[in-house]
Amino acid sequence: MLFLLPKTGDCASLKNNTSNVRAMTSEPIQRVRIDVTTTMGYTRHLLLAFTPDNAATDGMDYGYDAVNGDNYSNDSSWMVGEQRCVIQGVGEFHTSKTYPLGLFLSDAGDIEISLTALENFEQDIEVYIYDAVNDTVSSISTTNLIETMAEGDSINRFYIAFTNSVSAMVFADSALSNPDSQLNTPQINYISSTKELKINVPNGLDVSNIHLYNILGQKVRQWSNLKPTSSGNYSVSLSNTSKGTYLISLIAKTGKFNKRLIISK
Repeated sequence: MLFLLPKTGDCASLKNNTSNVRAMTSEPIQRVRIDVTTTMGYTRHLLLAFTPDNAATDGMDYGYDAVNGDNYSNDSSWMVGEQRCVIQGVGEFHTSKTYPLGLFLSDAGDIEISLTALENFEQDIEVYIYDAVNDTVSSISTTNLIETMAEGDSINRFYIAFTNSVSAMVFADSALSNPDSQLNTPQINYISSTKELKINVPNGLDVSNIHLYNILGQKVRQWSNLKPTSSGNYSVSLSNTSKGTYLISLIAKTGKFNKRLIISK
């Protein structure tokens, strides 16, 4: 069984169904088409589109991003912030960018990620999958990626990438969605004696949410509507969190900041 998206003028031209967005430039939109076959054999068609004039961003853009409105028990989507999308329109193509894939599985088993088409690229490009759990990079330009998955949601594990040097980009203390923010990076530290997460932020950086993901990429904790301390920093308790390796993700207006966290006691 397939999840089918129209391909004729497909939201792939991204703007055909909106009359109030600006006209397309003479440069064609570059498209990367990905198929994700989930554990029960269903296939989700996903489209990543690069706008040569930077008309779209890495965030939600009206007329460029298509929300996944389905409610299937086994599915996959682009993760545009917290939103699930089947089409993601972004700015110009850069090999330094990565784009997270979300997996939502009610059944354990094998998933398969494949590259089905590249459109309007003047030169051949390599497409990779970065697996943040195994810290591996796999090319899907000629060989599909097959991975055995547990049931549950994994929204911070797999990333579409265009270079095989991705690990530092995804896990470094940097803003993934805004490279210009790297100089204003928060410092994230775990205090084992008090089992607290201390976050020292530069002036003007407001943290709206903190997410904690386990090694499978599944969200295990979330803190929202955070209030900074008198010094302007943040502190959250991890007292009920078991030992293991985690990913801390900070959501701020200027971007997303990730850091690997190991709780050993």
